[in-house]
Amino acid sequence: MNKYALQCLYQELPELVNKGVVTKEAAEAIRRHYGEVKMPDKKRFILILCAVLGSSLIGLGIILLLAHNWEQFSRLTRAILSFVPLVAAQGMVLWVLLKRPNSSAYKEGAAIFLSLMVGASISLISQTYHIQGEMSDFILTWMLLIVPLVYLMQATMPAAIYLAGIASWAGSFWHDPLQAVLYWPLAAVVLPHFIWSLRRKEYAVRATVLAFVMAVSVCFAASFSLGKTWPGSWIIIYSCIFAIIYFAGYWVFNNISVNWQRPLRLIGTIGCIVFAFTLTYESAWESIKWRGIGIESKLLNLQTLPDHLINIIIVSVALVLFYDYAKRRQYMRLLFGGLPLLAVAGYAMSGISVLFPLALMNLYLLGLSIYLIMLGIRTNKLGEVNSGMLLLGALILARFFDSDMDFLVKGLVFIALGAGFLMTNVRLMRWKGGAQ
Repeated sequence: MNKYALQCLYQELPELVNKGVVTKEAAEAIRRHYGEVKMPDKKRFILILCAVLGSSLIGLGIILLLAHNWEQFSRLTRAILSFVPLVAAQGMVLWVLLKRPNSSAYKEGAAIFLSLMVGASISLISQTYHIQGEMSDFILTWMLLIVPLVYLMQATMPAAIYLAGIASWAGSFWHDPLQAVLYWPLAAVVLPHFIWSLRRKEYAVRATVLAFVMAVSVCFAASFSLGKTWPGSWIIIYSCIFAIIYFAGYWVFNNISVNWQRPLRLIGTIGCIVFAFTLTYESAWESIKWRGIGIESKLLNLQTLPDHLINIIIVSVALVLFYDYAKRRQYMRLLFGGLPLLAVAGYAMSGISVLFPLALMNLYLLGLSIYLIMLGIRTNKLGEVNSGMLLLGALILARFFDSDMDFLVKGLVFIALGAGFLMTNVRLMRWKGGAQ
């Protein structure tokens, strides 16, 4: 049972015993069966948060102080000052490892402080001795130097900084996907730490933060590194990425009931809906340039092999996950996770007419919104009803702005939608009140 639900059950047991709903022996048997509930330590979380924020502010403050008086120092003084913060940060890390090896707050604070000081020292030395180089080289060097802290300190924030950094590095190679595709093996470096943090139940918050950063980093990096050699392939790639993130949310954070601690499911759901909306516009399909049987020679170039290989892996994973959930007959999850199949079908049909994929995506969102509304009414859940109503309203609004209808007609439709939204909520509230 979910630990949050179990905690609520334990809180209700004394009242149930007093009312005679369950016996005292039955209540004790329930407690013995499920055992003790270990909830997240809020004090530990606050300590870690304060350590991260404090270390970040101190590091940034040191950088600003040095920058303010930098021109007044000699070159030798600049060189010495460039290494002082780095040495101090390394000393702090050593002290934490020796004196506070079991303190997550100290580890996170020292690791993030050293991560910032590494970047500061590199930039100060480069400025002092006028070392020329590209910003992308600086970012990559910085990220590679701090990634050992992830495992040495068992710290999550350096991993988050690393993922954000290599995504930014990949973005500097927008026109060189062969270089940007290296993001994927670089990102895999912190994957063992993510798996470790998931297995350590007491670090649920850290795993949540890392999962959120990882999902966002992957979404950004995909636009820089994939689909550059295959016209319109971004349609299939992104639909698969969002579906994988959505499915992974049920696999990784399945026993968590708090929404903010389910980042993969949240990002996957929002990503699938927003991306499906994007595909309801004709401009989204204009990137596909069909050339009949004649495929561009660059598609067969060996330099594009990494791009094609990663694309095949992403599509295959999305299809395998869809098939797995289809066998379990979990239809609600298939509605979102099935977006890649619709994207592939739309991609194939767009060669005949762009009206086919447009109609397909509009029908998909319409069916999804109606299903959510009906499911919410059947289960008496306002959240799902409101989600379906909002989705339906957004779809109707989008199509009205595309049309040449009179403003009076649009206004009447908006009023009707709003009235329907309010009436549905009032009716459900009355049902809930009657059920109680």
